[in-house]
Amino acid sequence: MTNASKRKVLVLGIDGLDPRICRSLMADGALPHFAALAENGTFSELATVNPPQSPVAWAGIATGVNPGRHGIFDFIIRNPKTLIPELSIIKLKRSKLSLGASKHVLPFAGTPFWEVAAESGAPSTVIRWPVTFPPSGCKSSMLAGLGAPDVKGRLGNYVFYAESPEDPGGKRGTTVPLAFCDGRASTKIEGPMTSSLGKAKSATIPLLLARSGRGLSIEASGQTAFLLPGEWSDWLSLSFDVGRREPVKGIVRFHLSSLEPLGLYLSPVQIDPSAPCFPLAAPEGYARELVEALGGPYATLGMPEETKGLTDGVLNDEAFLSMCEDISTEREKMLEFELGRFNEGLLACVFDASDRIQHMFWRLFDQSHPLYDAKTAQKLGPVIEDHYRRMDAMLGRSMAAIDQNTALFVCSDHGFSSYSRSVNLNTWLAEAGYLSLKDHDPEDSGELFKHVNWSSTRAYALGFGSIYVNLAGREKYGQVRPGEEADALARELAERLGNLADVNGAAAVNRVHFKKDVYSGPLEQDAPELVVGYHPPYRASWVTAIGGVGKTVFEDNRQKWSGDHCVDASLVPGTLFSNLRLKGAGGTSPKQTRFAATVCRALGLEPGADMETSLM
Repeated sequence: MTNASKRKVLVLGIDGLDPRICRSLMADGALPHFAALAENGTFSELATVNPPQSPVAWAGIATGVNPGRHGIFDFIIRNPKTLIPELSIIKLKRSKLSLGASKHVLPFAGTPFWEVAAESGAPSTVIRWPVTFPPSGCKSSMLAGLGAPDVKGRLGNYVFYAESPEDPGGKRGTTVPLAFCDGRASTKIEGPMTSSLGKAKSATIPLLLARSGRGLSIEASGQTAFLLPGEWSDWLSLSFDVGRREPVKGIVRFHLSSLEPLGLYLSPVQIDPSAPCFPLAAPEGYARELVEALGGPYATLGMPEETKGLTDGVLNDEAFLSMCEDISTEREKMLEFELGRFNEGLLACVFDASDRIQHMFWRLFDQSHPLYDAKTAQKLGPVIEDHYRRMDAMLGRSMAAIDQNTALFVCSDHGFSSYSRSVNLNTWLAEAGYLSLKDHDPEDSGELFKHVNWSSTRAYALGFGSIYVNLAGREKYGQVRPGEEADALARELAERLGNLADVNGAAAVNRVHFKKDVYSGPLEQDAPELVVGYHPPYRASWVTAIGGVGKTVFEDNRQKWSGDHCVDASLVPGTLFSNLRLKGAGGTSPKQTRFAATVCRALGLEPGADMETSLM
């Protein structure tokens, strides 16, 4: 296609779509529709933002600006006045007029390309783009993606009902012990918070279970299901009395892990799209419209592919993959519905199961990974490659549904790499004399900086790549003077971390980036002083991410979360395909922040004033 502006633009986001895997599978003939775009249009690596984390990258792709302007620097950030870690993908703003009251606000700054389209009068529809909760005030039709909470206003944790007290569940979710009498058991499902006699507590509804033959009967909130071991239920609608005129509606799915002894998994209680208790969509009725189009409810949680259950062993590999398949089917139906009425303007839809499957099954893709198991790999098959084939089939149907007046873009936020070794960065900072710790039990990792002695701490780590200087006048207990003292400390840390080696001599860090080199804009002051770009298979530990300290600097990653992208940005580029021949995508990898202006130009619109230059 020529690069003249089009009447329509279709954007397909595929989280974690790796250009190297695409290249390999296209060479084998496994991705014919991606290969057709590569031959007749554009196929390029897409230089991801720094750090290469989903909320940072998707915000940059949408707005066309770097984190110094959109304000998201890591999955996990901190409030310098309290030093309490916070999630960057869901943001609460306190009301000055109502004591203690707060409301959700959009986590990033800047004008995304879909709002440029909507402001021009072009119809604009966006499905599940990450970091878009809440979509209130959005002029586009939008269903929120990553960051959308459960009915409790949180990111969602599973519940596991277990008859056996030896059951290993409950590490990241909650395990509820059960006892059966005459084949029956009763318990409850907890929902949103309510107030009774001035005390806050969870609203609950009864859950009744009964063994029946080879299966389990489930009854909750007037809904029933019957499951055999290994089966998932359909969505069940729940109604919680929270003391208001209208109940809070939620939806859940059950998975029966085992019948005797009972092991029953309950998904997080997600927002019911037919009656949202939080602003899930714009306009307000769009979430309900999709329910009608799909013929029933669908997953609404920002990250519905529930990796915690698989990590904890309360879901097995097959159950997790089945859940991912169902979520992908829901997303495909939403896209097909919108393609059926796509006559002009912009349509964007993001698929994210690809990211979760690679996180959890890289151990079977990389035969050198310590968790690689040949029997499991043979039983499950090439699950990552199979999902790429599924995305190719989705792309083929989309290509068949559009006309010659449609510009098509496929993009991803990052690629993937192996993750087998964790770095406890706060442990290194403590051993090197930059982070001061109180006396504590070495078995207690002290998340949320529990063990930190701030009065003698000069630097600390948080999130999956951030190091902050404990800066006087900024941090609550700041010790380092701004200016040359802080700059000298950052240079010293960068030099020493650049030489960080594992016990076997392997380099753990590819490059350490200074704030001034990767960010610019009015929000740059909120950024960490350093961004650590790890070298695969190394990554920041889970303990580091939430302000904790491990027993050793290096440790094995023995979790099924075996693939990752929280490494140096240069090592995990994203992917760009288009049916247009994009001039700026030849030779070198274009920056992701050039994508937003490219979409605007394809629609014949002037990009936003802050957007980086177009590829057209």
